[in-house]
This record gives sequence, C-alpha cells and structure tokens, in this order.
Amino acid sequence: MLNKSRRQVQTAVLLVIAAVSADVHAADLNGYALLTTDYVRRGVTQSDSSGAVQLGVELALDSGLYFGVWGSTVDIHNGPDQHRDLESNYYIGFTYDVARRWTVGANVVSYRYPGADTYFDYDYIEYSLNANFDDRIWIEYAYSPDLYDSGEETHNLEISSEWAIAGHWSLSAGLGYYDPSALTGSAYSYWQTGVTRRFDRIDVDLRYHDSSRSIPIVSTPDRAKARVALSIRFPF
Repeated sequence: MLNKSRRQVQTAVLLVIAAVSADVHAADLNGYALLTTDYVRRGVTQSDSSGAVQLGVELALDSGLYFGVWGSTVDIHNGPDQHRDLESNYYIGFTYDVARRWTVGANVVSYRYPGADTYFDYDYIEYSLNANFDDRIWIEYAYSPDLYDSGEETHNLEISSEWAIAGHWSLSAGLGYYDPSALTGSAYSYWQTGVTRRFDRIDVDLRYHDSSRSIPIVSTPDRAKARVALSIRFPF
C-alpha cells in the first residue's frame, strides 16, 4: 500500500511539473486512435490473442519536454478470479539533440490497470533512457524498481530500426531482452518485424512478434508464442 501511494505521489508530482512548465505558444498537441487484432508488448500478448482499442494523447514542447496519457483494452488472466481489462499509462519525458543526427532522452511511465479484479497490485513505474539516430535507429534501456508492488526490480534493453522503402511503405524491426528474474527467476528475449503503409493520414501496419520463452507471472506459453498483428492507426 505504501509503495502504491508513493507511485501515485510521484506520478502526480511529475504531471504537475509538466503542466507548470508548459508554454502553450510552443506546444504541439497530438493524439491518435488505434485498432489492432492483437496488443503485443515485449513479445507477449496483452489482449489474449484478441483485438484491442487504444487511444493516446501527447503534448510536446519546443524545450524537449513532453507528457501524455495512453490507454488500451487488455485481457489478462492471472489465475482464478484475477483479471485485468484496461491499461492506462501516464508519462513524462525529455529529449535533447546532442548532435545533428543524434537525440538522447529520458522518461518515466506509470503503468496502471484501473478496475482490475485481482488480489495483487499490478500498477508500477518504469524509468527509461534512450537514444535515437536520425529517426532510424532507437536504443532504450528501461528499469523498474518495484514490479507489481513486489519490491523486485526489472531491466529491459531494446533496439529497433525503421527504413523507408518504395512509395509510402516502410519496413521496421526490433529486438529486446527483458529481465524480471529477481521476481520470476528467469528472463527472455523477444523480437518483431513488420511493414507499414500510409494512406493519406491513416497508417496500416502488419507485424510479426515472437519471444524465446514464457516465464512465470509475466506470460504463459499461449501468450508468449509467435503471432501476427494487423493494426490501423488514426491520428487526430
């Protein structure tokens, strides 16, 4: 309970700082809606191999500060009478251009599962450092000191890249390694690749996901197996 209260205070403080710092004359507000046949995160389905609806809104300032909120329907079972149906993320971050083609940044994300019917507190906070080369290659390291209110830490390292190909097509791929072994006793790697086609302001993405293994608490064999997801993104 104390950990949960601490996370709520941290999130509130971060959002207040962002709001106070915001310059409405130098801000860019963006949002999108996304429909997908399968919500996959770090190689594991979060929607039980079924469709999901997602919404996101972000405010980015010329200073490099940005913050936003993102939500998705989920379908996660963790035993009898334990179920999560919604995920909402609140985040704040900062980016800085260190060279003509290099950008570095940091962010904090609060992962929350409102209305979850579970015995445990699955809400947690994750801190990330990232680097971006020419909007083509991204490297991110993420750390959580207290996954699922367990007091155990997790680490995630991920690299991804995107290349423009003919016309409005692009090809992208990524590889990651997630280590929650302090809690689960094991870690795993995951990867994805796909193509995206832009139609005016709508993006259609077809993507293959897979992981090296399932691990306790985080996934099951069915949730961690190879899968293909089709997504349609509508900016607004």
